[in-house]
Amino acid sequence: MKKLIISALLCIFLPLQAAYADENYDDVDSGDVVSEPVNNSDPCTVVLCMYGKATGNSSSECSGAERKFFSIIKKKHGAFNPSRTFNARKSFLNGCPAATADVIDKIMSKYGRIRW
Repeated sequence: MKKLIISALLCIFLPLQAAYADENYDDVDSGDVVSEPVNNSDPCTVVLCMYGKATGNSSSECSGAERKFFSIIKKKHGAFNPSRTFNARKSFLNGCPAATADVIDKIMSKYGRIRW
């Protein structure tokens, strides 16, 4: 009796699973790939792109995210202030919950205080 009930449930739910999977399937081989624009103001995008730049794997798709990072500039009495800029950039990158401290530290040690 248990086997009959389990078999019946499998017959009901497996086709539903397959139908759901078909709705969310993108056929990469046919070129039907949906791409969304990159959100350059998202801290996680900036972390990903700046880490790529810090490790020598920069991409042309990251130019906007890099521009966002380097646009974070703090001044004191009208002059560029490297330490305040460092703190502001680090604070922005910490807005990405997925970014680990060592990734942020690598980015900041290389690009945190420079003016691009």
